[in-house]
Amino acid sequence: MTFKDETVIRRAPTALSRAFEHEVAVILPTASAVRVLNEVGARIWALADGRTLSEILDVLVNEYDVERTQLRVDTEAFLAELQGRGLLETPLVP
Repeated sequence: MTFKDETVIRRAPTALSRAFEHEVAVILPTASAVRVLNEVGARIWALADGRTLSEILDVLVNEYDVERTQLRVDTEAFLAELQGRGLLETPLVP
């Protein structure tokens, strides 16, 4: 799945999260699901506050030593996974 630069990324209002050092546990009570995010996943989760995909990528490129093209591929795959688990607001318009 690919997303447009202007796609707004927002956490689902029913998703709860709790930070533990460099990780975040995300809980979706309606599905009794828990997902633990690593440092980069936790950062993307924190940035999923209504920013666009382009804005999120800008922040990540500045914070991590990564090439934007590969970052975009990895971030889109991660967002698609979160969306599939009901952890992002829908509909996201890819």
